[in-house]
Amino acid sequence: MRTTESFLSVPVLMLSSGYEPLFRTNWKRALGAVLGGRAEIVETYKKLTIGTPSGPFPFPSIVRFTCGVYAARFPVIYNHAQLSKKSLYVRDQGKCQYCHDSLAYNESTMDHVRPKSRGGLHTWNNVVLACQECNQKKGANLLKEADVKLAKTPTVPSNNQLMRVRIKS
Repeated sequence: MRTTESFLSVPVLMLSSGYEPLFRTNWKRALGAVLGGRAEIVETYKKLTIGTPSGPFPFPSIVRFTCGVYAARFPVIYNHAQLSKKSLYVRDQGKCQYCHDSLAYNESTMDHVRPKSRGGLHTWNNVVLACQECNQKKGANLLKEADVKLAKTPTVPSNNQLMRVRIKS
Protein backbone atom coordinates (compact mmCIF):
# COMPACT_ATOMS: atom_id res chain seq x y z
CA MET A 1 0.00 0.00 0.00
CA ARG A 2 1.29 3.44 -0.90
CA THR A 3 1.86 6.16 1.66
CA THR A 4 0.80 9.79 1.32
CA GLU A 5 4.41 10.85 0.66
CA SER A 6 4.72 8.45 -2.28
CA PHE A 7 1.56 9.88 -3.90
CA LEU A 8 3.18 13.31 -3.87
CA SER A 9 6.04 11.97 -6.00
CA VAL A 10 3.78 10.49 -8.71
CA PRO A 11 4.43 12.76 -11.71
CA VAL A 12 1.77 14.51 -13.74
CA LEU A 13 2.71 15.75 -17.22
CA MET A 14 1.46 19.25 -18.00
CA LEU A 15 0.72 20.04 -21.65
CA SER A 16 0.16 23.37 -23.39
CA SER A 17 -3.14 24.10 -25.10
CA GLY A 18 -1.55 22.73 -28.30
CA TYR A 19 -0.67 19.39 -26.59
CA GLU A 20 3.05 20.23 -26.34
CA PRO A 21 4.77 18.98 -23.16
CA LEU A 22 5.69 21.79 -20.77
CA PHE A 23 6.80 20.31 -17.46
CA ARG A 24 6.13 17.62 -14.86
CA THR A 25 4.47 18.51 -11.57
CA ASN A 26 2.70 16.86 -8.64
CA TRP A 27 -0.98 15.94 -8.53
CA LYS A 28 -1.93 18.78 -6.16
CA ARG A 29 -0.71 21.47 -8.53
CA ALA A 30 -2.30 19.73 -11.52
CA LEU A 31 -5.66 19.39 -9.78
CA GLY A 32 -5.49 23.03 -8.71
CA ALA A 33 -5.30 23.98 -12.38
CA VAL A 34 -8.15 21.59 -13.29
CA LEU A 35 -10.48 22.71 -10.49
CA GLY A 36 -9.60 26.36 -11.19
CA GLY A 37 -10.80 25.96 -14.77
CA ARG A 38 -7.41 26.56 -16.37
CA ALA A 39 -6.81 22.94 -17.40
CA GLU A 40 -8.47 19.63 -18.22
CA ILE A 41 -7.51 16.03 -17.51
CA VAL A 42 -6.36 14.18 -20.64
CA GLU A 43 -5.32 10.83 -19.10
CA THR A 44 -5.60 9.23 -15.65
CA TYR A 45 -3.85 6.42 -13.79
CA LYS A 46 -6.16 3.38 -13.94
CA LYS A 47 -5.62 2.07 -10.41
CA LEU A 48 -5.11 5.34 -8.54
CA THR A 49 -7.88 7.59 -7.28
CA ILE A 50 -8.09 10.53 -4.91
CA GLY A 51 -10.61 10.16 -2.10
CA THR A 52 -13.00 13.09 -1.69
CA PRO A 53 -16.18 13.52 0.37
CA SER A 54 -18.21 13.25 -2.84
CA GLY A 55 -16.49 10.01 -3.91
CA PRO A 56 -13.27 8.93 -5.63
CA PHE A 57 -11.72 11.35 -8.09
CA PRO A 58 -9.50 10.05 -10.95
CA PHE A 59 -5.77 10.50 -10.36
CA PRO A 60 -4.43 12.51 -13.37
CA SER A 61 -1.37 11.42 -15.33
CA ILE A 62 -1.59 14.02 -18.13
CA VAL A 63 -3.23 17.44 -17.82
CA ARG A 64 -3.62 20.04 -20.61
CA PHE A 65 -3.95 23.78 -20.13
CA THR A 66 -7.05 25.05 -21.93
CA CYS A 67 -6.00 28.67 -22.38
CA GLY A 68 -2.57 29.50 -23.74
CA VAL A 69 0.84 28.41 -22.56
CA TYR A 70 1.18 28.60 -18.80
CA ALA A 71 4.46 28.81 -16.89
CA ALA A 72 6.56 27.65 -19.82
CA ARG A 73 10.22 28.57 -19.92
CA PHE A 74 11.63 28.50 -23.40
CA PRO A 75 15.39 28.71 -23.94
CA VAL A 76 16.62 32.02 -25.27
CA ILE A 77 17.99 31.67 -28.78
CA TYR A 78 20.49 34.37 -29.60
CA ASN A 79 21.14 35.55 -33.14
CA HIS A 80 24.81 35.91 -32.33
CA ALA A 81 27.23 33.98 -30.15
CA GLN A 82 27.64 34.92 -26.50
CA LEU A 83 30.94 36.54 -25.64
CA SER A 84 33.07 34.34 -23.38
CA LYS A 85 36.72 33.39 -23.14
CA LYS A 86 36.02 30.01 -24.80
CA SER A 87 34.13 31.50 -27.73
CA LEU A 88 36.80 34.20 -28.11
CA TYR A 89 39.48 31.48 -28.16
CA VAL A 90 37.61 29.73 -30.99
CA ARG A 91 37.02 32.94 -32.96
CA ASP A 92 40.71 33.94 -32.79
CA GLN A 93 41.81 30.34 -33.44
CA GLY A 94 43.91 30.19 -30.27
CA LYS A 95 46.39 32.82 -31.46
CA CYS A 96 47.49 36.01 -29.76
CA GLN A 97 46.22 38.88 -31.90
CA TYR A 98 49.33 40.97 -31.17
CA CYS A 99 52.34 38.62 -31.46
CA HIS A 100 50.59 35.85 -33.48
CA ASP A 101 51.83 33.05 -31.18
CA SER A 102 49.67 29.97 -30.63
CA LEU A 103 48.32 29.79 -27.09
CA ALA A 104 46.99 27.11 -24.80
CA TYR A 105 43.53 27.96 -23.49
CA ASN A 106 44.70 28.43 -19.90
CA GLU A 107 47.53 30.77 -21.02
CA SER A 108 45.26 33.08 -23.01
CA THR A 109 43.61 36.30 -21.81
CA MET A 110 40.88 38.57 -23.09
CA ASP A 111 42.10 42.06 -24.02
CA HIS A 112 39.97 45.10 -24.77
CA VAL A 113 41.30 46.86 -27.89
CA ARG A 114 39.93 50.16 -26.57
CA PRO A 115 40.39 49.79 -22.80
CA LYS A 116 37.30 49.90 -20.61
CA SER A 117 38.97 52.67 -18.61
CA ARG A 118 38.85 54.77 -21.78
CA GLY A 119 35.24 54.09 -22.64
CA GLY A 120 35.67 50.79 -24.45
CA LEU A 121 32.82 48.30 -24.28
CA HIS A 122 32.86 44.58 -23.54
CA THR A 123 31.67 43.59 -27.02
CA TRP A 124 32.86 41.26 -29.77
CA ASN A 125 34.18 44.21 -31.81
CA ASN A 126 36.37 45.41 -28.93
CA VAL A 127 37.76 42.17 -27.44
CA VAL A 128 40.61 40.01 -28.75
CA LEU A 129 42.63 37.05 -27.51
CA ALA A 130 46.09 37.91 -26.19
CA CYS A 131 48.94 36.22 -24.42
CA GLN A 132 49.68 37.45 -20.91
CA GLU A 133 52.87 39.26 -21.97
CA CYS A 134 51.20 41.22 -24.78
CA ASN A 135 48.20 42.03 -22.60
CA GLN A 136 50.46 43.45 -19.89
CA LYS A 137 52.60 45.31 -22.43
CA LYS A 138 49.54 46.99 -23.92
CA GLY A 139 47.95 47.63 -20.51
CA ALA A 140 45.37 50.44 -20.53
CA ASN A 141 46.84 52.06 -23.64
CA LEU A 142 45.38 52.39 -27.10
CA LEU A 143 46.97 50.43 -29.95
CA LYS A 144 48.97 53.45 -31.23
CA GLU A 145 50.21 54.34 -27.75
CA ALA A 146 51.40 50.77 -27.08
CA ASP A 147 52.87 50.50 -30.60
CA VAL A 148 51.09 47.20 -31.37
CA LYS A 149 48.96 46.07 -34.30
CA LEU A 150 46.14 43.57 -34.51
CA ALA A 151 46.46 40.45 -36.66
CA LYS A 152 42.87 40.93 -37.83
CA THR A 153 39.98 43.22 -37.03
CA PRO A 154 37.68 41.73 -34.36
CA THR A 155 34.23 40.69 -35.62
CA VAL A 156 31.08 39.09 -34.28
CA PRO A 157 31.23 35.34 -35.08
CA SER A 158 28.21 33.30 -36.04
CA ASN A 159 26.90 30.52 -33.80
CA ASN A 160 27.78 27.98 -36.51
CA GLN A 161 31.40 29.12 -36.62
CA LEU A 162 31.77 28.60 -32.86
CA MET A 163 29.89 25.30 -32.66
CA ARG A 164 32.30 23.56 -35.00
CA VAL A 165 35.10 23.54 -32.45
CA ARG A 166 35.02 22.12 -28.93
CA ILE A 167 37.51 23.28 -26.33
CA LYS A 168 38.70 21.14 -23.47
CA SER A 169 39.15 23.38 -20.43
